Amino acid sequence: MAAVWSSLPADLLNEISGRLIADADQLHAHQVCAHWRASISPPSAYRPWVVAARHGPDGRGPVGEYSLLLPRGVHGVDFKAAPPGLPYCCGTPRGWLALADDVRSPTRLVLWEPHSGTEVPLPCLGPVVQVFLSGDPLESTHWVAVATQHRWPTAHILFFWRPGDAAWSGPAKVPCAELHSVEFHAGNIYCIDGMFNLSIYDLKLGTASPPVLLRCFGMCPNQASESWPTRKYWKDSVRAVHVVACRDELLLVLLFHGRRPSLMEVYRPAWTPAEWPFRVGERVTDLGGYALFLARGDAVALSAKEYPAIRGNCVYYLVHNLLNYRKHWAIMFDLGTGDVDDIPYPEVHKQENGCWPYSWFCPRRPFLKK
Repeated sequence: MAAVWSSLPADLLNEISGRLIADADQLHAHQVCAHWRASISPPSAYRPWVVAARHGPDGRGPVGEYSLLLPRGVHGVDFKAAPPGLPYCCGTPRGWLALADDVRSPTRLVLWEPHSGTEVPLPCLGPVVQVFLSGDPLESTHWVAVATQHRWPTAHILFFWRPGDAAWSGPAKVPCAELHSVEFHAGNIYCIDGMFNLSIYDLKLGTASPPVLLRCFGMCPNQASESWPTRKYWKDSVRAVHVVACRDELLLVLLFHGRRPSLMEVYRPAWTPAEWPFRVGERVTDLGGYALFLARGDAVALSAKEYPAIRGNCVYYLVHNLLNYRKHWAIMFDLGTGDVDDIPYPEVHKQENGCWPYSWFCPRRPFLKK
C-alpha cells in the first residue's frame, strides 16, 4: 500500500494539494514521503498574517498604504498583485481586502479576494475607516457589508450595503465612539466602542429590509458583582473590550490596565440582545484548542489543529492602540498559564519606522510556493 501512495503522479498530487484548505493538511501532505515532498508545493507562509500600516495609526482613519507580514514581522507573503490603482487598505474581512484609490476622497472602493483574484465593487463612500462583512461573498448571496466613517470629533457612524443595492444605506441611528470591536453572530452585528457602549443590530439577512437597531447600552455594570465590585472599578480597570465568535458562541475579551492579576480575561456574556442590564457571565480559561486574534475592529477564532503556526488557548493581540505597549508589535497571552509573550517590532519597522500593526488577515485558502 505504501508503494501505491508513493507512486502517485506529481500532477495528481498537486491537484489534491490545491484542494486542501487547512494549513495543517498541507503540512501533513508534505510530510508523507520524499516523493510527496518533491511533488507538492508547500505553503508560502502559514496563516494568519498581519496587515501593517506604513504610517502610525490614529485610530480614526483607514490603514492606508499597507504591507503584509508574518505574525513576528517577517516578510514572506507571496500572492497575486493587488488590483492596480488601489493602494490603500480599509479593512481585512473574512480573507478579503477592502481597497480604495484614495484615503480621503475615494472614487473606487473594491473588495478583493487574493487567492481567486475576485473583485466585488462597492459604491463609493468616503472617507471610509473600515469595511466589515457578515459573510463570504464567494460562499453566500445573503451577506451585508458594513462600513464605518469618522464623525468629528471621535465618533464612528455605520453604513450598510447589500449586493445589488445602488448605494449605502444609513447612517445607523446610533453613532459610536471610536470602534474597538465588531463581530457578526446569528444574523446580528455587535459593535463595541471605546466608551464601552454596545450596539446590536439585526441585519435582516435574506430580506430587503434595512438593518434594525435592537439594543444600545453601556457595558459598565450598574450592579456590583463578585467579578466587578463597582461601576467605577470597571471603568478604572478595563482598557478595552472585544467581542469575538468562537465555536458558535460569543465571547468577550477584556483587556486591563494591569491592576488585575492578568492582562486579559475572557467571559461568556450572560445576556441576550433583548436583555438589560449588561452582565458578565462565566469566565473562560479553555478555548478548546482555539486561539483568538484581536486587533482593530476585526476579530477571528482559529483552531490550532488547522493552523499549525499558532498555539491553542491563547489570545493574540496586535498592539495598535495601547500606548504603554508601543515597544511591542504584538502580545500573545496564554489563558491557561497567564504567561505573556511580548513580540517586539520587526527589523523592517526599526529600519523604516513605517510598519505599524493594524489587523489580522487570514486568507480563505493557503498560498503555495510556486
